[in-house]
Amino acid sequence: MGVAFLLLRQIGNSMALSFPIHTAVTTKRIGLDVWMERVPELAERVQQGWGADDVHDLRVALRRCRTMADALSEVNPVSGWRKLKKASRDLFDALGDLRDTQVEREWVKRLGAASDPVRKQMLRVLGRDEKKHRVEAERALERFDRKEWRKWRRKLPEKAQFFPVESVVFQRQALAKLNEAVELYQRARRGRSRVAWHRLRIGIKHFRYIVENFLPQRYEVWAGDLKRMQDLLGEVHDLDVLRGEIRRHAAALDPAIVVQWYERIESERKTRLDEFRAKTADKESLWLVWRAGFQWGHALRTAERAEKQIA
Repeated sequence: MGVAFLLLRQIGNSMALSFPIHTAVTTKRIGLDVWMERVPELAERVQQGWGADDVHDLRVALRRCRTMADALSEVNPVSGWRKLKKASRDLFDALGDLRDTQVEREWVKRLGAASDPVRKQMLRVLGRDEKKHRVEAERALERFDRKEWRKWRRKLPEKAQFFPVESVVFQRQALAKLNEAVELYQRARRGRSRVAWHRLRIGIKHFRYIVENFLPQRYEVWAGDLKRMQDLLGEVHDLDVLRGEIRRHAAALDPAIVVQWYERIESERKTRLDEFRAKTADKESLWLVWRAGFQWGHALRTAERAEKQIA
């Protein structure tokens, strides 16, 4: 029996968590059926040129489907969720490798002048990596069974409605992910290792995806902050990866220029971590705002701000 069933039994029908929200906040939601339908369409578009934006869009669609499958496997544990994830794993991973290389190339261009020798060297290295990853992604896309995917597209969305959106089950899932993210933040803040910040990034992603896909009322209000927090740590991770790539090829480069790149990367990294810390500090901490959104009878603090923006 899934954990969600146990939670629902503990809470009981008479104790469903209430969630007051301003009427000015409207709910927008795109379900599993739409994202599953987009995957084959975006796959066709990718094959026309393998542009960075198309690669990103296809990976986002796959990630949405996989994220929803993870959450739904806990509340309605049928075999279809596992099959969906297994069928999309190779393509999702291959697109991720390709996308990472494309992002690193953009960072190199942003941080170095056209005449910079480190920039020239890293663009050559990343160019080779991008070609390799594109070949791997092309092979993964050829192996992707679109006919089987369309069959699941007809069957799985109905099972996704086992619990309605805003259900207490999804609230509990989201709160558990939030608590995990807060714990990861405490570890990252104490240890300050690159690995710890990376784990926190993943933790926030997990929380965001539950809210985004299953708690649309909250997401309507929290979307901007959630995306910004995830983006900040995503860029920190990109910079950490770039530093590692430069280190691997530093022997063929001028040490003084390499040091300048390290300093530039660290400056960009610090700016983003400082902003992240500022958003989680004291009484204005987003951790507190988000946690308050799951308390009994507690309206979102940011609802008033949303209403003012609409007015």
